[in-house]
Amino acid sequence: MERLNDDLLERWLRAEEEASGAAADADDAADLALTALFASLPLSSPAPGFEDRLVASLAPLPPLLPAPAPRPFAERAPALLPAFLSSRWGRVSLGVGLAAAALGLPFLGRALWVLLASLRPALLAPALARVLNAVGGWMISGLHLWRWFAAFSRSLLLPLESPVVAAALGGCLLVSALALRLLHDVIQHERNYSYADPV
Repeated sequence: MERLNDDLLERWLRAEEEASGAAADADDAADLALTALFASLPLSSPAPGFEDRLVASLAPLPPLLPAPAPRPFAERAPALLPAFLSSRWGRVSLGVGLAAAALGLPFLGRALWVLLASLRPALLAPALARVLNAVGGWMISGLHLWRWFAAFSRSLLLPLESPVVAAALGGCLLVSALALRLLHDVIQHERNYSYADPV
């Protein structure tokens, strides 16, 4: 079965073939044939009532409830211990911990006595000397760094006490502020400019 716009399609294809090796007037004929082909196509429109169904489906949703604000830890802290002790596992863990601490006291005393007996002054003195030497080295390095920063800040502040340098610095700041403002205006002008060629 032949459709209504088959002859228009064939006319356009013939015009394109002729325009491939011909002048500009054949190219215009091909454009006119394509325009006629598109003009013959039926206009599609949505089914009746589509707009109403679309608007009904986009009805506003009910507002969401705001999330409750979290309470600060200071307000929650007093309730933590009673909540821990009110649970069965909290009471069991507290009882096991107290029993282990009570059973471990004799062993802890003996372990501390053995540890203190093994730490003779002959062992402690070199370790203490190394620690004091390392801390002193770090303090001396910190003082050297502090002295360097103080000299550096003095060398930076000394030229600023001169009125000539202060005026030059103010002039540089003024020039940079003006350049920044000019750049802002140029960017705003470029954003408003249309690059599309009028047809």
